[in-house]
Amino acid sequence: MQQGFYIYRNNIYYGCYCAEQVSGYQNVSLSRPERILTDHQITKEDRAVRFWENHHLLEPEYADLQAMLFKMQSFMDLSVEENIDFSAVEEKLGVPFPRELKLVYNAIGNHEEYFSNTEHFLPLDEIYVEQGIIVFFQKKRAPIAGCDIDSGRLAQYYKREWHIERSGFCCYQFCVGRMLTIALENRPVFKKGRCKGRFVATLDIERELKNFCNEEYHLLSEFNVYGIAVMYSDEKLIAWIRSNGFYSDIHAGAMDESHLEAFGAHLGQITWR
Repeated sequence: MQQGFYIYRNNIYYGCYCAEQVSGYQNVSLSRPERILTDHQITKEDRAVRFWENHHLLEPEYADLQAMLFKMQSFMDLSVEENIDFSAVEEKLGVPFPRELKLVYNAIGNHEEYFSNTEHFLPLDEIYVEQGIIVFFQKKRAPIAGCDIDSGRLAQYYKREWHIERSGFCCYQFCVGRMLTIALENRPVFKKGRCKGRFVATLDIERELKNFCNEEYHLLSEFNVYGIAVMYSDEKLIAWIRSNGFYSDIHAGAMDESHLEAFGAHLGQITWR
């Protein structure tokens, strides 16, 4: 780990980061003043680094994860005020339990649905280390995901091997994504659908959906994954909406059929399957 300027959500910070996960640079002095969120002295030569999508947790991401979990407990079963003792699992693994996993397991620890799905989080006493990876998520008995101990990056298991890709989700985004998916699929009403029009053509689905936020429907803006947006309602509806400029779809769960119908009518350009 090293100290320096880095970029997160187009803002400039100063702190610790992993140099091996840097994907590019930007001159700090060229940034707008309101984008510089640090009091550290800046010279004309200072550069801020950018990271590959799959990277070690950054300090502002940790703050966003805390804020995101707090919001999520308003529309799904979570308990963010829990204070789980991780000493037993750390003693078993022989390594510190990652900060993001501590926040996630504090939130889901007392809720069976996250541990009983076909694809599910492992209970704390079943988490294990394999090839330098803390394995915490599986499908039936087969591993799916873990956190690489050395780099802090998300590792995914497929074709009988562990892979750490530069692109895609990082570890906390994977966890939140699976928590949301499990929650919405366990709603009394669950539907998939296709999106049309602007939802397909847009290159920024979150920005497009901001136009549909109001006192009832909200964006989970801290999720911050390109091509994916999460919306939720005061009636505990959850919608996962994806778009890549060529194709767009939606997965949504609600407490009542009428909530999904109202949400579809609110967005328009949605065809439920």
